[in-house]
Amino acid sequence: MRAGRRVGVWEPGRAGWRRVRVRVVRWGPGGYALTQVSSGEGERPGRLLKPRMVCVLVFPRLGALRDMAPLLQVDNLRTWFRTPAGYAKAVDGVSFSIEPGQTLAVVGESGCGKTVTALSILQLISRPPGEFKSGSIVFEGRDLLQVSATELQEIRGGQIGMIFQEPGTSLNPVFTVGDQIAEAIRLHEPVARGDLRERVLAALRAVRVSDPERRIDQYPHEMSGGMKQRVMIAMALACNPRLLIADEPTTAVDVTIQARILELLRQMQAERGMAILLITHDLGVVAELADQVVVMYAGQVIERAGVEELFANPRHPYTRGLFASLPRVDRRETRLQAIEGSVPPATQFPAGCRFRERCPLAGPECLQEPVLETVEPGSKAPHVVACWKHKELERAPVAGS
Repeated sequence: MRAGRRVGVWEPGRAGWRRVRVRVVRWGPGGYALTQVSSGEGERPGRLLKPRMVCVLVFPRLGALRDMAPLLQVDNLRTWFRTPAGYAKAVDGVSFSIEPGQTLAVVGESGCGKTVTALSILQLISRPPGEFKSGSIVFEGRDLLQVSATELQEIRGGQIGMIFQEPGTSLNPVFTVGDQIAEAIRLHEPVARGDLRERVLAALRAVRVSDPERRIDQYPHEMSGGMKQRVMIAMALACNPRLLIADEPTTAVDVTIQARILELLRQMQAERGMAILLITHDLGVVAELADQVVVMYAGQVIERAGVEELFANPRHPYTRGLFASLPRVDRRETRLQAIEGSVPPATQFPAGCRFRERCPLAGPECLQEPVLETVEPGSKAPHVVACWKHKELERAPVAGS
């Protein structure tokens, strides 16, 4: 983005969100500075807006935010766990980025490293036995692996919110849901005690909780699975984070509630302009929400592309196996296809391509470890894949599609 350009931004204030006009003073990899041109309160030229306060540029589509620097940049991240059998390489050289306003989905089988990647971003890994062996996690110009404990506490829940996988076990059973949301707000914002209850009620209303005046005083066991999931979302969004990490947000709910949760996340993103890191194994959820997709296997990224490109032209045998295993409503099949075998233990990954022992296309070259290479430049994002056989799969029909 060029210096001198005037753009609109949404900025949080005491009375809620407001639109202001700003001029870009400085823009580059190291960050940006914006001075306010005008607002609903009148002219205040020269006021410097802190980067962490500027929440979303106002354009006709969130996709226009792509010319901004990445909100989150994960580079060569390795999170290993020390075990009696040796190091478990749960996350082993993972790299990706998320732009402001974007939804990035991370997919793969259970045990491929999705959740550990998400927990690593907020350093919610027990150390020991966990260790960050290498890499960086840069959020708004700061490497989260290098910041102090105080800074990290401000970022958790304040600038990065997280919806955990199981609301039934993530919510404390001995405190009301109102107390738990209030604690998240108190940690990050100086709210008067008399105003705190109204803030909690506003958070519950924002996620469409029915009868919030009654629900605020209920305990988790008094709520359904879908209602507890909404409480988790309210807690994660209570402080207007720039990035929301959603770890399997629809796992514990039925299909009807799942559709409502997905619609809620779409609405919250549109209203607040936040980015979403979506962790899931459900490709239907990916199709509903994602802009880009990262496919993980055995602790590594094996394919990355825009959602339309990946669904139309998957280039890794593992990704194709995931699509082939999906049931179809438009054809009659007696048996679903499955990927033979299972993800190898994280302490015993095979040499070379980690998928080769399950891959129907494996050959002698697969004894060498593949690297990610670009197979399609893409208009929005390149399509990259780590597979020696990707040329054999170019534009080949996907089994079951």
